[in-house]
Amino acid sequence: MSVRLAEPPLTPDAPEAHDWLSNELTKPEYAAATPNLFDRLVTEFLGWLGRLFSGSIDGPGDWVPVLLLLLLAAAVVAAILIWGRPRLNRARASTTQALFGERDTRSAAEIRAAAARAAAAGNYDLAVLEGYRALCRDLDERTIIVLDPGSTAHQAAGAASRAFPAFGDVLARTANDFDAVRYLSVPATAQQWDRIRSTDESLRAQRPVLADMVSEVR
Repeated sequence: MSVRLAEPPLTPDAPEAHDWLSNELTKPEYAAATPNLFDRLVTEFLGWLGRLFSGSIDGPGDWVPVLLLLLLAAAVVAAILIWGRPRLNRARASTTQALFGERDTRSAAEIRAAAARAAAAGNYDLAVLEGYRALCRDLDERTIIVLDPGSTAHQAAGAASRAFPAFGDVLARTANDFDAVRYLSVPATAQQWDRIRSTDESLRAQRPVLADMVSEVR
């Protein structure tokens, strides 16, 4: 006599089916496939973009992001109009360690004062050298030009001329004055000092042609 084993029920009742489903959904592969918060946010954003570009935006909920973006853009424009475009690392100029081959961490105002003292004492050689350094350091601090440790006087003059085309000739002459005194030991004159001083003063009152462009010294 053979004994027939009972077969498991093929149709579970409601509580048993619930348990089976709960156990199945706790498996790792199901958990990994479940969209997380980031996935849902990305999906919502892409859907909103699709509705925006297809012209099917409808309802207050779809217009809120548009209004927020417009307000943000208006705030950025207002900030630029009020405070101007941020300069490229204003602190950089104060940490420049070299100026035309010499270690010099003075500000333009400090160098300019030293030049004026030298001129008052009749030392026009030093006045010309310091005056030209002050002129270039000032442009560097204003981020109109960028002075590197290896920059030369004529390279600085060329970069400044691109920002102030009307001063191209006088900038070249002041660079010649600087090089002549420093490298050729040519005695400086009061006229050369006055040219550098007046050029520095004029440039401080001028706005560069491309106000938002920094000219690299090359």
